[in-house]
Amino acid sequence: MAITAKPSWRDVLADVQQRLPVGQQFAQEAFTSDHRHLVMVKVNQLRPDTFYWFDEMTVCALFEAVMDDAVHRNGGRLTLSYTASDELKAHVHRLQHAASKLEQIRVLSVGRPLNQIRNTPRLDYFDIAGTPLAPYRIVLAEGRIPRLFIVREERPTAAAAPRSLGFFSSDGDMVDEMAEEIEALTRGIGRRLATFERLQQLHQTTQQISRELESYARRMELAVQRARRRPDLLTPARFERIVAQSISKLEALKEIPQRALRAMNKPQR
Repeated sequence: MAITAKPSWRDVLADVQQRLPVGQQFAQEAFTSDHRHLVMVKVNQLRPDTFYWFDEMTVCALFEAVMDDAVHRNGGRLTLSYTASDELKAHVHRLQHAASKLEQIRVLSVGRPLNQIRNTPRLDYFDIAGTPLAPYRIVLAEGRIPRLFIVREERPTAAAAPRSLGFFSSDGDMVDEMAEEIEALTRGIGRRLATFERLQQLHQTTQQISRELESYARRMELAVQRARRRPDLLTPARFERIVAQSISKLEALKEIPQRALRAMNKPQR
């Protein structure tokens, strides 16, 4: 796939910020904490290829901003996935207008297609009810400027407000891989969106290792400060114990990515 320009998210994120109320212009970075506090990031400072927790309003703002950017700048094929038919109904006229500017729009949603979609050229509809794609909201643009925004809705309990886990990216290879996997799932091939799950596991593992390293570095810094204040306390036995703890910590850190790899390679039932 030829890419003629280096994609930037600055304008898209500025658009997202304008769509949100001032008090809701933040997202929580997933699997990350700063001294056990949640890490909140302003929407115009979100980073590509990083997992975040989004509320429903932010998901809608990102979905529409990425969609508008793809329609105006891309010109290739656009895939849109809706988890609710009501939202699709609200977008019908925008989709009909966008279809005249793109090679193709592939719409994924639940239930039977609306007549307006069925009768619009270059608009293809796929019913994803009961498929692995059902819980995902997706904007995927293939073409000169690849774009991907994907989230999976999570609801821990029936009473809890829904929130979504996901990320956005302009990585051309990732967009192509995700597009191929979505194509396969719409044809009934496969039982999960493995690319998303693999990237989630990788990000979660990376953050866990980072937290462990930061925690251990703080403990070692304190140990060095105590040794400088009281060098008489650093006996050979204590020094050997510190070295043994360091080796044990390194072995534990090596086990984290190995566990992640085993989880990714475990067959899905």
